[in-house]
Amino acid sequence: MRGFSGAFLNISGLLYIMLATNVMVAVTCLPVWMLALLVDLRYSWLWVVVTAILLAPALAGAFGVFKRYSVEGSTDAIRTYFRVWASSWKRVWPVGLAFVGFATILGLDLYAVTLWGFGTLALPITVVLATLALITVLVSWVALFDRPDLTRRAVVKASLYFAVRHPGWSLLSLGVLATVGSIIWVKPAIGLGLLIGPALYIIWGNSRRTLRSILPTDEQVVDEDSPRIRRQVEKAA
Repeated sequence: MRGFSGAFLNISGLLYIMLATNVMVAVTCLPVWMLALLVDLRYSWLWVVVTAILLAPALAGAFGVFKRYSVEGSTDAIRTYFRVWASSWKRVWPVGLAFVGFATILGLDLYAVTLWGFGTLALPITVVLATLALITVLVSWVALFDRPDLTRRAVVKASLYFAVRHPGWSLLSLGVLATVGSIIWVKPAIGLGLLIGPALYIIWGNSRRTLRSILPTDEQVVDEDSPRIRRQVEKAA
């Protein structure tokens, strides 16, 4: 469908999957939001860390909705989300759990080093490691869904490599994530009700561009990286 009618249907469909994704992510991750926003993190941070594992299948479900809409034009957001959410636990939760554990260890190490008086020296290293871990896990969740034939180890290694190789997309995703996170902290109703979907859509698109060399060719992905890298990723599987 062309012209105004086609543009209207495309825009309305996109708005619908954004709002539906907002609602579903907010509902499936409700324990995370409740603890993070209503409880003093100085005393309950451990419970927030434990419940944060719910974010892994939630993001996988959102990315599944975005992919189906972009590739197939489907607006069946609710069914797609919960189908991917339920089926992705086994594949994505180990990566999410590893990230949560790594971030916890980094935070505890920084706290300990600060008590010893070396916090200023350790802070830059901690920030760099945390940033690399965060962007790697975001890209990995997209790759885990798009490349089920690859092992988790191969996906994580490829995600780290391509995230560093394409820093522009990585930094944009981190900027969007930081902006939405700060808004949720100050105005949780606006952040959780309106901004999660658009933010995740941008992050999903950036991650897809980052991974374009290893995505399926039938999705019209442009391969701009060397064939040698592709062979290495396929061999790692």
